[in-house]
Amino acid sequence: MCGAIAILNAASVSFATERPGSQTKGLLDEGEMDSVSSVEALTEANFDFFGLRIAVLGWPEVVAALVLDFAWFRAAPVFGPQLSIRVQPGEPSFDALPAVRASFTTTRNVVYQSDDRTIVDYFGRALVVFDRARGEVSVQGDQQYLVHEAIYLLMLNRVGEHLDAAGLMRLHALALAGRQGGVVVLLPAGGGKSTLALRALREDGVRLVSDDTPLLDRDSRLHAFPLRLGVNEVVAAQLPPSDVRRIERFEFPAKHALALEAFAQRIATEPSPLSHIVIGRRSLGTQARLTAIPRRRAVTPLFRDGVVGLGIAQMAEYVLQRGWWDVLAKGTVAGRRAAICASALSQARTWELELGRDGERNWVALESLLL
Repeated sequence: MCGAIAILNAASVSFATERPGSQTKGLLDEGEMDSVSSVEALTEANFDFFGLRIAVLGWPEVVAALVLDFAWFRAAPVFGPQLSIRVQPGEPSFDALPAVRASFTTTRNVVYQSDDRTIVDYFGRALVVFDRARGEVSVQGDQQYLVHEAIYLLMLNRVGEHLDAAGLMRLHALALAGRQGGVVVLLPAGGGKSTLALRALREDGVRLVSDDTPLLDRDSRLHAFPLRLGVNEVVAAQLPPSDVRRIERFEFPAKHALALEAFAQRIATEPSPLSHIVIGRRSLGTQARLTAIPRRRAVTPLFRDGVVGLGIAQMAEYVLQRGWWDVLAKGTVAGRRAAICASALSQARTWELELGRDGERNWVALESLLL
């Protein structure tokens, strides 16, 4: 690879792309992106996720990082966002909190419930107070990467709830759009979705829907949900430093993300009818093979990656905001997701893609469904 722009054939990227369901500009223009990259005094950012308006205010470095994460959904300021997140650098203050007992503990934090508030203590390193009734979140912490990760996951979880209510299911998969319609490739985390996405974006007839969590509606249409595109260290080292940023994480190794402006013009801006469901399988060989399979073999992977949503960034502490009764209420959501999966299975053709160690052969096996 000689550079992200050259690889993706995106020498001129428009940052004024409008998206379905949004009346605002969305993507940053070049001047704004430069400002974000240099972390100038950006203390407020607004986003619109299919009608869910979120405002983030405070710590400039954290706000700037979130703008890069969610650049596709950047919106103009609006009065009365549904969720307002205020982030403050500094040691967390626990003195004003009620003396309530912990509801449960995860490997990263301790969660407390107090009336309509969820309080999350990251073992003294960060503090999140979520007032659900008011739609307000306050975040305190003295470690930038931890605060950033907490807010990133919190936003994804709240967006997920909104999308479920709107009849849009997040699917853990790579989704591409081509001349034959939409294609989803179901692979586990680390299975090679981003590598396939980068190779696919070199083809003029292919558009990216999402490299990790496309949205699927009741009519079996795919909607774009592009976030930061993760790349491994080998790929990151071959790209211009300005196109890649390193993201530190709390429980997992650091990851590298390709800046959205490097592939923004390759994102599908209109919904695509789902034509093919591909179940990816890894192999130690060098060959790649695409084989038609009966629909019944796609039921379990779709249930895993759509209904359950394994691999989709979530925070259990926010899913369980009201305790275990809230888990039972999720049964209705699961039913709606299952109906979306069933509709998709009834309309799409199903395939198995054996992926070997040769990336080019993997793409050649898949491209017949797109070009």
